[in-house]
Amino acid sequence: MKIRLLLTFSIALCLTASAQTSSQTTITVEPVARTHTFRVNLISRNVQAVNYRHRSGATKVDFAGTDLMPSAKGEAKVESKRGAMEIEVEFDNLQRPITFGNEYLTYILWAISPEGRAVNLGEVLLGNTGRSKLNVTTDLQAFALIVTAEPYYAVRQPSNLVVLENVVRRDTEGTSEAVNAKYELMERGGYIPTGYKFDPVVLNARLPLEFFEARNALRIAESEGAEQYAGDSYQHAVQLMNTADGYATQRNVPRKRLIAVAREAVQTAEDARAIAVKKMDEEREANERQASADAQARSQAQADEATRQKEQAQSEAAQAAADAAKAADDAAAKAKADLANSEAASAAAAAAAQADAEKIPLSRRRASRTGKAGIAQQTGGAAQSDPGNPRHRSRPHRQHLRCPLRHGEVHSPARSS
Repeated sequence: MKIRLLLTFSIALCLTASAQTSSQTTITVEPVARTHTFRVNLISRNVQAVNYRHRSGATKVDFAGTDLMPSAKGEAKVESKRGAMEIEVEFDNLQRPITFGNEYLTYILWAISPEGRAVNLGEVLLGNTGRSKLNVTTDLQAFALIVTAEPYYAVRQPSNLVVLENVVRRDTEGTSEAVNAKYELMERGGYIPTGYKFDPVVLNARLPLEFFEARNALRIAESEGAEQYAGDSYQHAVQLMNTADGYATQRNVPRKRLIAVAREAVQTAEDARAIAVKKMDEEREANERQASADAQARSQAQADEATRQKEQAQSEAAQAAADAAKAADDAAAKAKADLANSEAASAAAAAAAQADAEKIPLSRRRASRTGKAGIAQQTGGAAQSDPGNPRHRSRPHRQHLRCPLRHGEVHSPARSS
């Protein structure tokens, strides 16, 4: 139980060296906040691909080490068989992959199509002398061959730690094509999220490499958000890892069963990681689409609000103009009415003045006539009372002159003697 608990908190890396030592390497653990990001870098490499003729027999290509491992070399025998290409490879002078980082435990042989599709052909397991042999098949007919350092055997994407590339020989049979194969390569350290550090590592030669690859795969899947985005697959991988832990703690380790369950754990953890990465990409794209839709909606709302404000301003301006025009019309009508009223008042006043003016001479005439009559009466009375008034004397009373006449008589006024 104590051994199992120890294995739970520590990871043993089984990397048997030529002189198997018991030295230990420890890495300090620092708890950090992990961000689920999968760093991918698109790298363009010039790789010579060969179009192997169908059923044309066997041919050979060489492998040359890259700048990362210039002393490495190898050779591959490629033979076209019915339905597939058989590849027998042998490598020499390969260094331990852990030299590139604690997360790198193995090498993978890849076939790269001229279009850039990478196919995982298999794991390159090193022997004590740095040599390795591998027999694999592929359904590709035209391809290039490369070898990369990886954290476990079930990776779907090559890392940028390319240590070997194929080289076309003079006697290679087939059509050689210089292909600028663009394929996605994981950046160095890309399997570890930002700020993440491995648990303490203890080298242990008693357990097979597959066990530590399973630990790597599970740890990387968890760091990439598999527990959150691919819970079922991740929990299945955890259960398989627990079974592997049980085998590893036994006094006599059942290597075959341990290797089998460890490889299954690797595959399940990688599936969980791939599902998580896909879901995170979908979530990111959905968030980007939503953000774009929200931004577009905000922009449209702002445009609508601007249009509404413009229309409102135009409406208010039109209403103000209409009110101003109505006010002007009302003012003009009022002014006209006031003018008419003023003219009418003026006319009435003039008529009244005229009437008053006409009334004054009439009263004066009446008053004059009345005065003259009074004077005349006064004058007449005075004449009657004055016998010496000639007018009074010379005009006899008519009643004396009107005498009845007899028939045949002619009235002649009497003359005074």
